[in-house]
Amino acid sequence: MLLFAASVPTARNHRDQRIHQRIDVNLSDRAITRSDHTVLVRDIDTVFRGEKIRGRMVQPEGPAAPLPPGVLRYPRPGEMVVSPALHELLTAPGNGLLRERLAHPIAGEIGDAGLLAPGERVFYLVANDMAPDAGPTRRLDHFGKTYARKPLPPELLLLCIAGIVVLLVPVGAFIAAAVRFGGERRDRRLAALRLVGANRGMTATIAAGEVALSTLAGIALGAVLFMTGRQFAGAVEIQGLGVFPQDLSPQPLLAALVVVAVLSLSLGITQLSMHKVAVEPLGVVRKSGSTSRRLWWRIALPLLGLILLRIAVRSPADLHGASGVVLLLIGMLSLLVGVTAVLPWAVERLTRVFGGFGPLAWQLALRGLQLNNEAATRSVNGIAVAVAGAVALQALLTGLAHDPVDSTTRGAHGPSASTRVAVARLDDGGPPGARYAPVLATTPGVQRAVEFGELSMSPLNGGFPQAVLIADCAHLRLLAQLPSCSDGNVFLTAPPGTDTRHDLTTWTAGTKLRMDMNGPRWTVPHITATVRATPAYPAAVSSERTLLATPGAAGHTALAHAVSTVGLTYTAGFEDVEDHIRTAAARLDPAFSVEFPGKSQGDPALDGVRRALLAGVTAVLVLIAASMLLGALEQVRERTQVLSVLVAFGTPRRTLATSVFLQSVLPVGLGLLVAGSIGTALGSSLLDLVGIPAPHNWSTLLAIAGIGAAVSLGVTLLTLPALWRSTRPQGLRHE
Repeated sequence: MLLFAASVPTARNHRDQRIHQRIDVNLSDRAITRSDHTVLVRDIDTVFRGEKIRGRMVQPEGPAAPLPPGVLRYPRPGEMVVSPALHELLTAPGNGLLRERLAHPIAGEIGDAGLLAPGERVFYLVANDMAPDAGPTRRLDHFGKTYARKPLPPELLLLCIAGIVVLLVPVGAFIAAAVRFGGERRDRRLAALRLVGANRGMTATIAAGEVALSTLAGIALGAVLFMTGRQFAGAVEIQGLGVFPQDLSPQPLLAALVVVAVLSLSLGITQLSMHKVAVEPLGVVRKSGSTSRRLWWRIALPLLGLILLRIAVRSPADLHGASGVVLLLIGMLSLLVGVTAVLPWAVERLTRVFGGFGPLAWQLALRGLQLNNEAATRSVNGIAVAVAGAVALQALLTGLAHDPVDSTTRGAHGPSASTRVAVARLDDGGPPGARYAPVLATTPGVQRAVEFGELSMSPLNGGFPQAVLIADCAHLRLLAQLPSCSDGNVFLTAPPGTDTRHDLTTWTAGTKLRMDMNGPRWTVPHITATVRATPAYPAAVSSERTLLATPGAAGHTALAHAVSTVGLTYTAGFEDVEDHIRTAAARLDPAFSVEFPGKSQGDPALDGVRRALLAGVTAVLVLIAASMLLGALEQVRERTQVLSVLVAFGTPRRTLATSVFLQSVLPVGLGLLVAGSIGTALGSSLLDLVGIPAPHNWSTLLAIAGIGAAVSLGVTLLTLPALWRSTRPQGLRHE
C-alpha cells in the first residue's frame, strides 16, 4: 500500500504527459493553413449506458498529416481505429445499440500512448467530406501542447490533502497493530533468556532486533508483491480508475521514506509496548489495569485538531501556503489519532458498567475485554480510523458537489417525471429545415421532435450571449403560443415562469449584434409580438428571453451561420431511450451532439478526485479487514488453553462462539460510534475552511458504518474454524 502511494506522483505525471500529448486544439494565436502536414479534427464524443466514450472525426489533408498519439497510420475514409476497451465493449453481447451507432469497419487499435488508462474508450473515425470552415471543425499541424501546470482550486487541493491523510493514517494503525502480533510469546522467550543471564537492556535489544529483522523481511516481501502485482495493474479497475503497469513506479525518495518510516514506527511501538511488561527470569508480569484510563488527554487530541483546523485556513488562498498545509495536516492527524485514543477508554467503561450481569456468553466476552483490552481495540483501531476518514471524505465530497441551484433551475417550465427533453445539434453549415426531425421522431421512446436553426448573438461590446431560433411558422408554433405567423415575423419569448424575471438580454429593433462572437454583424428586426414559450420544449429555449425568427426575417447570412438543432420530448421510463436517441442521431451524421439538459453533468475534476479517493478507501478497507483477521486469530491462539479448559468443564461451544463474536462486535460498534462522531466533525470543519455549509447525509453515514460492521462480521466468521480447533482436548497441554 505504501509503495503504491509512493507511485502516485509518477502515475500523475505520466497521465499529465499523455493528456498533453493528445491535445487536439490549436491553443496558439497563429492561423494554420492547409498543407500536406495538416489534419482536420472534430469532436464526436458519445455516451453509452452512462459510460463516456471519447471520439474524434479526423481527415488528413496530406501524406504527412500528423498522427494522434497511439495511432500508427490513418485508415481509409469510413474506417476507424478504437481502443482495446472500446473494441471489447463493441463485441460484447447485448451492445447492439452501440454497434449500430459506431457501424464503421475497425482498421486497428489505439496504443497505450493515446490512452489515459487501459480501460478508456476512445475511437478515431476517418472522414473525407469535413468542412474546414464549420464551427466545431479545426485544423491542426501537430498534436500535443505543453503548458505549465495550473494550481488546483482550493476546494480540490483540500480534498487531495484530506484524501492522503485519510488513506495513510489507517495504514499506520495497521502497522502499529501488526508489530504487536505474537507479543506474549515473544515476552516468554525473553523471560527464558533472562533465566540464562540476559539483563533487561539485552532483552530490549533482542526484541528490537527481532522486530527490525521481521520488518525488513516484510518490506522486502511487500516490494516483491508490489513488483509482481504491478504487472497486472492494467487489468484492474476500481471505481472506474485504472493505471498502466509503467505508471506504478515509486519515486526513489518516497520509497526510501517508506522504509525508514515503517522501520521507525515498528521499533517505536515495540519499545512502548514493553514499558507495560516486566520480563523476569521466572516469568512475565503484565501491569494490570487497576487504575482507570484518564479521559482528559484523550479528548484533548480531537479538540486540538478542531482548534487547529479553525485557525489553519482563514481564506482559501492559504491552502497554497506551507504553514496552512502543515496546520491542516496536524489538525487532521490529531482528529483521526483521537479515534484510537478515545476507543480504549470507551471499551473500558463499557466493560465496567455492563460486566456484572447478563448471559454467560455476554459475561465471557466482557471479561475477555477486561483482561485483554489493548489487544481487542488495537485491531479495531484501523477500521475505526478508516471509517472516520471515509465519513469525513464523504461529507467533503457531498458538500463540494452540492449545487443549490440545481433543484430550482427548471422551475415551472421543467419536464414532468415521465417526460423529459433532449437537444440534438449539428453544425453542418446548411440552411435550417425539416431534414432531421422526421427521422428522430420515429426513434423508440421519442414522443415529438421539432427542428430549428440556433444562432448565438452577442453585443458588439462583448456582453451577454443571446439566442436566436430560426424556423418556419409551423415549427415556431411548437416552440411558443403564436397569435398569427407569416414569413418575416419575429417574436420575443421567455420560458414559462421566467417572463417577469429580469435578465441580461437586450432585444431592441435596430440593435447591432455580432454572430458567434467573431462573426458578421446582424441587425435585430422589428419584433412582431411578445409571446409565451411552450412548456413542452423548455430545452429549446434558454432561461433568458429568446428571439424566434422566421427565415425571411433572419436573412441569408444568419441562415448560413445557424446550427441545425432538434428539440426532442421522450418518455423517461423507456428502456435505453437515451442510447436510442444518440444512436439515431449518429446514424444521420456522426458529428451530431446530443445533450440531456435535465441531467446533472457534474464537475470532471471533482469526479476524478472522487473516484481516486473511493478507490483508495476500498483498498484500505481490504487492508484493515486483513488486520482484523490477523488480530482475531492471534487472540484465539493466545487463549487456546483457557478455551480448552472451559470446554472441558462443560461450556457449550455455541456459547464460546457467541462470546468471541460479541468480543469482536462490541469494540467495533463503539469504534463506529466514535468514528462517526469524529468523522462528521472533521468533514464539517474541512467544509467550513472553504465556506461551504455541511450537508447532513445520514444515509451515507449509515452505509459507511454498515460496511465497517459487515467487515467485522465477516472477520469473526472466518475465525470460527480456528476457534473449533482451539477447543480440542489437545489444547489442555501446557509446557
